[in-house]
Amino acid sequence: MRTLSWIGAFAAAGALMAATAQAQPPGTQETAKTQERMAREAAMLTGHANSTNRECGAAITVTFDWAGAKEEDLSTYSANGWCDAALEGIRRVCSDAPGKDAVKEKIKRVTCGFGPERSISLKEDGSVDYKISFKSVNDADFVYESLENAL
Repeated sequence: MRTLSWIGAFAAAGALMAATAQAQPPGTQETAKTQERMAREAAMLTGHANSTNRECGAAITVTFDWAGAKEEDLSTYSANGWCDAALEGIRRVCSDAPGKDAVKEKIKRVTCGFGPERSISLKEDGSVDYKISFKSVNDADFVYESLENAL
């Protein structure tokens, strides 16, 4: 009797899940998966930001600008990994006292966005705008060299 109760409960749960999936508009399931992935990527990025702040003695905030991100890219690549490459470049700048001082003074915020080509800009207000291209390589080197020249 107990086994039949379990079978009935599993069958009811399965039917409810199937009905819920069918009731959602087309594309909604994929969007929900993408939103969950974006939340996980942002949470992992927070850990990398904390590590960068400890290493540099700084208080840099790091965020994603998800505009321009393609759903198929987000399901294939780790946006967090590409953005952490930018943070790695910043951590490299902090490897000596003058670099650490420059980062603490001139970098307050990093925004990782998405574009057809990788790019970086350091603005007067302490904002670093880093555009991720999932086709690029050696991103940490690129960021390090760019910031070394800009700081």
